[in-house]
Amino acid sequence: MKVLFLYPRSLDAGKSVGGVAEVLCSLTPALKDLDVDSVIYANDKNAKQLSKPSHTLAATTVYYAPFAKPGWWLSRKKISHAMDVCRLENIDLIHAKGTYTAGFMALKIYERTGIPYIVTSHSDILTTNSRRMNRWGVRRRCCEILKHAAAVTHLTPIMEEFSHELFDTRSRSVVIGNGIDVKSWQAFASLPERNYMLGIGRLVRGKGFHILIEMLARLIAQGMKTSLIIAGKGSEEEALVQQARELGLACIRDFSDFSTIPEKSVIFTGYVRDDVKKRLIAESQIVLFVTQPQLWEEAFGMVQLEAMAVGRPILASDTRATRFLEKAGMQCRIAAPTDVADWVQQAECLLQDAGLRKRMGQANLQAVKQFEWQSIAKKYRDVYQLVRNSSDSVQQTPSAGILEL
Repeated sequence: MKVLFLYPRSLDAGKSVGGVAEVLCSLTPALKDLDVDSVIYANDKNAKQLSKPSHTLAATTVYYAPFAKPGWWLSRKKISHAMDVCRLENIDLIHAKGTYTAGFMALKIYERTGIPYIVTSHSDILTTNSRRMNRWGVRRRCCEILKHAAAVTHLTPIMEEFSHELFDTRSRSVVIGNGIDVKSWQAFASLPERNYMLGIGRLVRGKGFHILIEMLARLIAQGMKTSLIIAGKGSEEEALVQQARELGLACIRDFSDFSTIPEKSVIFTGYVRDDVKKRLIAESQIVLFVTQPQLWEEAFGMVQLEAMAVGRPILASDTRATRFLEKAGMQCRIAAPTDVADWVQQAECLLQDAGLRKRMGQANLQAVKQFEWQSIAKKYRDVYQLVRNSSDSVQQTPSAGILEL
């Protein structure tokens, strides 16, 4: 079986950081072990024609070309490159990573070729994350995309809920969480913890790093000597630096020498990835997940999964993504997203109890095993097989029923 992934952003094995890019790097080889070959069609707005295929991303063929802009009418020319890939690679089905842009492309290919498509709902359908979702025309277009999808997968029940509000696909929907390469992460689990807490992600207001800086200032005022490392880049970085300085905190930028961690400081590292990222998470006292759901709703919460994989305790915002992972066995303390006093109280409790941190971490090492990529890939493979079998049945018997997952 050969699957075409539609990824509506740029994709570079050496530069892409976080999110769906890292998911594709891990999911595609896991699928290959299950006899599912993958091809990726990634967005390149500057490309004039279809690129030559690249094999630099997880040994998976990657094509680059512009994505079609969603609209009520679309010429064949706008999706000709994607259709060429389907023909050249003998694609059996299409997997759209996201409902709006990728799903629209998948729908238009399906209308012209009959190749069935699957949609995985991402944060592009959340009104807190995407203003366009408040527009009637956009929501109506998403309805059409979901209506014709052979199957729809969701990272969490909250994504399933939002997707069904657009168009009810319960008869062909399934929740499949993100995965993680447990073995490669747990190689770092034995590292001793160091005197810092870690927040990691894009530095935007909705990620809540301003709450963490205020929390650190209060902890230090209470006699704590821990530091806060903030790993990531984004539009809020200057505001966060200014906030730290106004609170009288030592502030260090572009930090890269982790041999010594200064006490009682806010430390900005910029983007981290690969072993540097794993080591930073593994050596932290607490991993902090401070998303502000009123500003930005997380579709899953990958940072929490990564913390589990190295056996770290987690202090997290009370979001539905957090509650989903907690129900799956994640050990964490939960704080009200905007309540700094609550964050201080919960952090102080964890910082003062090394035994509690260790017990939570050990439990997380066990709970994370259910998210091993091999298990996640098998769930996707099963969906692909159901879609393909259903498609074959429909071709043979036009009155065949709806796919049941």
